[in-house]
Amino acid sequence: MRMPPEMQTTLYRPNRPDLKPRIAIIDDEVDICAMLSEFLRMLGYETEPFTDGRRALERIQNRQFDFDLVYTDIYMPGLTGIDILKAIIALDQNIPVILMTGQPTLEDAVSAVRLGAYDFLTKPFNLDLVELIASRALERRRLVLENIEYRNYLEQKVEEQTREIKDFLIHSIESLSLALEAKDPYTKGHGARVSNFVLTLARELSLPSEYNESLRIAGLLHDIGKIGIPDSILLKPDTLTLEEYEIMKTHSETGYKILAPIGSLAEISIFVHEHHERVDGKGYPQGLKGDEIALPSRLLIVAEVCDALATERCYKPAWPASQIITYFRDNRGKAYDKEVTDALLSLLARSGEQILNILRGTIQATFSNP
Repeated sequence: MRMPPEMQTTLYRPNRPDLKPRIAIIDDEVDICAMLSEFLRMLGYETEPFTDGRRALERIQNRQFDFDLVYTDIYMPGLTGIDILKAIIALDQNIPVILMTGQPTLEDAVSAVRLGAYDFLTKPFNLDLVELIASRALERRRLVLENIEYRNYLEQKVEEQTREIKDFLIHSIESLSLALEAKDPYTKGHGARVSNFVLTLARELSLPSEYNESLRIAGLLHDIGKIGIPDSILLKPDTLTLEEYEIMKTHSETGYKILAPIGSLAEISIFVHEHHERVDGKGYPQGLKGDEIALPSRLLIVAEVCDALATERCYKPAWPASQIITYFRDNRGKAYDKEVTDALLSLLARSGEQILNILRGTIQATFSNP
């Protein structure tokens, strides 16, 4: 497998440039520990001998040294090789462990493999076998780490490309939304204002930040379905007839149908679909009630209506703060979610005129929690 140039790094320990595998040798018999350590060092490996199993395990667990392979005797006082094997597997199952013993039994060998040991060596050592097992174990670790690194690389690339595709789609749809606003001067900037204001409501309610991006985009695109409404209805300065109003109401469904097929916008499409629902069930297009409406949708509903009331439209003048406050108080728990309405009223009580002036475009600013 050919690695991309940008990820051709050290596969054992990326923070070390020498590429030499480091091997821990753990055996309470000093001579055996020293002999095995020296032999492996002659083969070109870095070694760290330990005659105390607890000290070795503490070093490994504290990651003072990153070991690529561990040889450990099974029968040692205090801490056995089996104990060390279990602890290493819990720490990093990609570190191969080779168990050693001078009292070999078939049960020991089977048990070692079942517990996750890479291999099993008997004393006295066959040094050719020691070299072969070390080589195979380290090659296996190299391949495992290379695969992990390559998988992470691919995941990163997929994430980057997914983000680029999502951004492209959003920008394309935003362009449609701007085209819609360009032919309707009364709604120009409405999407951007709702997008900013719904995030202010979210902060006021301490909504988890994981919703922020979806809310921001939903605010921008909530009226995208109006692209399918005839100009004769969309731009009509007079009161709509019942038939015309029914056509106008289809924009929520149309917006949902535009966004829902796009996987990365599936959640956003739900908020767009629900932005004209009411908690009393008298909204459209689905007639949802209360908690049947997603919480982010309930924020979007209030932010959208507040902006519509605060700004001049072809069918009404801009409302003053007092009238908006009265309207939302009267409809708290009826048309609009109680907690979201309370958050809006709290914001308006603290900085109502500033908020309304931002919505009306008389001052250039971004929303924040006053």
